[in-house]
Amino acid sequence: MENGSYWNSLTFYSTKTTSYGTWLSSVNSSLIVENILTLLEIQIDEKDWTISMNEVQRKLSFDGLFEEKTIKFLNEFDQSMTCFENLSNELLCEIFDYLDGYQLFQTFSNLNSRFEQLIHSSCVLIKTRFCIYQSDKVLNTFEQFIFSNRHQIFSIYLNFVLQNSYLFSWYLFDSSFDRLESLLFKVTQSNKLMSMLNNLSSLPNLFSLTIETYSVKEQINDIYRLIFILPKLKYYRISSFNYYRSIILPIAMNNQFSPIEHLVINHYCSLNELQSLISYTPQLRRLTLHKTETNDLNVTILSSTITLANLQSISLDLCQTTFNELELFITKIFSNLKSLSIIGSRDISFLNAYRWKQLILNNFSQLEKFYLTYYDGINNNNQYPIYTGPVNQFSSSFWIQRKWI
Repeated sequence: MENGSYWNSLTFYSTKTTSYGTWLSSVNSSLIVENILTLLEIQIDEKDWTISMNEVQRKLSFDGLFEEKTIKFLNEFDQSMTCFENLSNELLCEIFDYLDGYQLFQTFSNLNSRFEQLIHSSCVLIKTRFCIYQSDKVLNTFEQFIFSNRHQIFSIYLNFVLQNSYLFSWYLFDSSFDRLESLLFKVTQSNKLMSMLNNLSSLPNLFSLTIETYSVKEQINDIYRLIFILPKLKYYRISSFNYYRSIILPIAMNNQFSPIEHLVINHYCSLNELQSLISYTPQLRRLTLHKTETNDLNVTILSSTITLANLQSISLDLCQTTFNELELFITKIFSNLKSLSIIGSRDISFLNAYRWKQLILNNFSQLEKFYLTYYDGINNNNQYPIYTGPVNQFSSSFWIQRKWI
């Protein structure tokens, strides 16, 4: 790969919280590599890398906020002259933690035996991103790098920019990716995901999965079925930008539960469908739904015995849902909420402060944060009533004491 022509810009991650990691994370991430490889003016050759201490002090002259942490960093250097190679392995690993994995290996491989051994050591976890085009060179590079370093891969962001779905059969993950914890797939069509998703259950430590696709079509049900059987998954986000597609999943049985704790749904979904989905996630702590679809007129909100005792935060965009539907849905399932965020529209009942007060007092005694956004149209062609009441009904002591206004 020449000059990273097929790669997106660097992505920076941090999984450690040592003093160096804290110092580096307090600096603008886009300057980290520049500070290390450019501003410090590291003179790179295969024999010796030297740094002038005066240059280091000049280039790292941060304001008083960073002074103490800067001193700790400078203590790694000799007071007059030092070699980059004299930095401890611990500090080097901290620096490597901010670099894209592929570019890290491109930069430090074959320099000398110490760096070769260090970048292949267990202390270096690889976080990388690939933009996959329909190019043999890119595909071969991806395959060679990923599989040769699969025991160090921590996170991967794959952006598939190709049309032929048969190419997706190449990208199958298995149990040999024993340190892989985070995956993000960005694809044009959901049917191209299926070959990869079928293999994800073999990953022993996959905790986070994000899927971005333009169209989910009828595959949406199969996608959820595959996601809910992943044994270690804690975070799941799915985004789709096409028209509504019905989700047909039965309420979960006792042996069908998923360990997901944070669920983000960014595709059209009715409250009935949402109720079916969360029946698979009894350990859920945070729930976000960005796009609600109107419930079928012939179907009422399902009666439910679902209990999400751990759920503390919920955010719902209800621009196509009435307050009555929300009330029926939310009072059946959520009892221990601490944060509630609602976006409403087309139903002025969302602006009824008394109804909200009664709903909260009767159902959410632990609620600490409440956010309400309501969108109203000046001219809606009489599709729904326009609010003409008081400017702010939410000005009583109930709202003031809780600091919600």
